Amino acid sequence: MNDRYPRLRVWSCLLAGILLAGGVRAALSPGNSGARAPAQKRWLFVWRNLRNPSEVDRMIARFPRARAAGYNGVVFSHNIPEAKAAELKEAAQQNGLDLVAVVMGGTRDRNYVEGVLSKDALFIAQGGAASHQPDNPTRVVNGDFEDVAGDRFRAWPMQDDPGVTTFADHEVTHGGGTSLRMESIGRNQYHHARLAQPLTLQPHRQYRISIWVKTEGLVGVEPEVKVLAVDSGRPISFQTFPCRPTQDWTHYDLGFNSLECRDARIYVGSWSGSAGKVWWDDLRVEEIGLVNVLRRPGCPVTVRGENGPTYEEGRDYQPIADPRLHPWIAFHEPPVIRLAADTRIQDGERLRVSYYHPIIVYEDRVTSCFSEPRIFADWREEVRRVNDLLHPAGFFMSHDELRVMNRCALCQSKGMTAGELLAWNVRQAAQIIRDVRPDAEIWVWSDMFDPMHNAKEHYYAVNGSLVGSWKGLDKDVGIVNWHGRLMGRNCRFFADLGLRQILSGYYDGDEDGSRIARWVESTRDIPGIVGAMYTTWQDKYDAMDTWAEKAWGGAR
Repeated sequence: MNDRYPRLRVWSCLLAGILLAGGVRAALSPGNSGARAPAQKRWLFVWRNLRNPSEVDRMIARFPRARAAGYNGVVFSHNIPEAKAAELKEAAQQNGLDLVAVVMGGTRDRNYVEGVLSKDALFIAQGGAASHQPDNPTRVVNGDFEDVAGDRFRAWPMQDDPGVTTFADHEVTHGGGTSLRMESIGRNQYHHARLAQPLTLQPHRQYRISIWVKTEGLVGVEPEVKVLAVDSGRPISFQTFPCRPTQDWTHYDLGFNSLECRDARIYVGSWSGSAGKVWWDDLRVEEIGLVNVLRRPGCPVTVRGENGPTYEEGRDYQPIADPRLHPWIAFHEPPVIRLAADTRIQDGERLRVSYYHPIIVYEDRVTSCFSEPRIFADWREEVRRVNDLLHPAGFFMSHDELRVMNRCALCQSKGMTAGELLAWNVRQAAQIIRDVRPDAEIWVWSDMFDPMHNAKEHYYAVNGSLVGSWKGLDKDVGIVNWHGRLMGRNCRFFADLGLRQILSGYYDGDEDGSRIARWVESTRDIPGIVGAMYTTWQDKYDAMDTWAEKAWGGAR
């Protein structure tokens, strides 16, 4: 998301002195067709946990400076404490800032994240319980890195630069007598240091990756473990893990679902880096069962005999749940199925269990289901609450980077493509806002509706194509466009749909405002671009004045 942004050109003297409530409106002659009105929306983005009253105070303290730089709106999370609402409203009014509340993010109930199917996992009944038993065990060969010839690791047919960037280390180990060490990664022309081997999976099953990692002085190195489908090269594992530049041996658990894949390839290593060392040891991959099993209407659980009937929850076995359900943590000790006293399940019987579980993208990102009625009920309550507290000028829908979608049974039952499902969902979401506040503005991030960005085929773990998602947007929904790397090439698409746009810039890297200036300049002939938003995810505001000067002329 580190996109970069263009330069605002200097407005001619024809624009001076003609003021409106939202900013300056250009007085354009017919010969000035290339000019457009200066920014009506001049927004500041605040991405903090505003449940904490002290974070609300920090946001309010920034308002006078925002006013001085020409900002006229602040975008923030809806979850403001009731006790701070009046103070926030008054401070915003005194500083000429519209309030724009971000709503419709993640679900409150962990069971309502999007679920991915684990189909017909084997459980064996014994002694009043049924436990998971992988029926087609998956294993990494030489995952302890003990079997070596010099610096080449056997059973790993792909190894970058043995003895140059990848080494067998017999001194620094976690277990056994050898570990895999990677160093001087910049010596590889592509800055790669990787090992890979084939991996056989059972389709539609839940898996755990276990690995130990040690680092020393890493610079520009992002250690990763990846599982890719052999036939397409597409990732089927999406979770990453954080590594400090220097850390002692640290254990990581990663989770994934095999989806439709049987033949895969597992990689360990780095795809970018320059200096430092990283050690790997004791890598395992194993099928797991019922870890973070989701229990909601759209994620049914079925238990059937391998060659017999489908058994009933409450009659043959006790209700299945994971008491340690935590969608943002990939692994913990799995639950077992407890059999009822008068169960029809026999000791030793082989059971096939199907269920749904979440998957994590990057370190901690999960996506909520887009179909469950309760999601819409929660969103309505959210909008009502923030409207009662703050009566904001606008609402900002959180439909962005939706990396797991159209997977659970309820979403699948609609018979829609992922794009159609997203279009349907965003129409429902916008209607909720209109029902509560017919006069409020509605905005949404651009990426999931942009065919040059994420509205495409093969987007992470989304089931099906996202093409056509933009059909869910009507002309009263504004786009906050954050794909600044395109320098406006995608802006024409939204303009042709008749949608207003705000250019979402800075992104923790445009300290002198040169990128937003270029972006504004490159889109000066595109209609409907009504402003810009200083967007920081890292709580960096040192550049907000300089950036505003380049985005809209600052206080002028």
